[in-house]
This record gives sequence, structure tokens and C-alpha cells, in this order.
Amino acid sequence: MQKNLVYSFLFLLVLTGCSSVIPDNPTAKTILKEDAQADILQIDQLIYIKAADQESLIKNIFIKGDKIGEIKKTTTSTLFFKDFCATKLPVGSEIFTTNDQDTYTIIVEIDGKQILYKALVEG
Repeated sequence: MQKNLVYSFLFLLVLTGCSSVIPDNPTAKTILKEDAQADILQIDQLIYIKAADQESLIKNIFIKGDKIGEIKKTTTSTLFFKDFCATKLPVGSEIFTTNDQDTYTIIVEIDGKQILYKALVEG
């Protein structure tokens, strides 16, 4: 019995130690805390930020693919920031995959204008 208790304790210790090594992806709260004016949106629990380099769209490196959905809410409140919420994009803005099916790069279309967004991931 005591041997099982020791093994259980060691197992929990290893789990606890390893969990701090695994980085978490940024949240809306952490991004907006650093920059209250950040242009972000959330899809599948990933935060995407407007790409500084929009030239790749102009040069056709990224081409609009399948529609993912639309922005449902515009807010800077991190309390209820969830999938299909954005800080700057208007409600109804359409979200698309890119031609290379890269889940970390998406295109948002507003009134025919395309804007590139990149996922913020740790690791």
C-alpha cells in the first residue's frame, strides 16, 4: 500500500513538473493587456492578429480558400471573447482559409477587401 502511495506521488510530481513546460497559446486577455488597440479575432480557440505584411496577398502568395465563417461580435472585452469575436472587424466580416490550407493563416474579407491574419501560437 505504501509503495503504491509513493508511486502515485511520484507520478503526480512528474505530471506537475511537465505541465509547466508546455506553453499555452496567447489569449485575448493577454494580447489586449499588452496592446489594447490590437486587431485580433478568435477561431477554434486560437487568437489571430492582423498581419503586418499584407504584401503577400497583393503578390498572390496567399489566395482565399473555403469560407470558415463570419464575425459574430465586435468587442474589446476579454470577459466573453470567444470564437468568431473580433476587436476591430465588423460583424458579418467573412473568414476564409488560404490556398495552402495553413490553419495558422486566414483571410478576412470586408466589402471585397481581403486582409491577412496570422495565428499567435507558442512553441
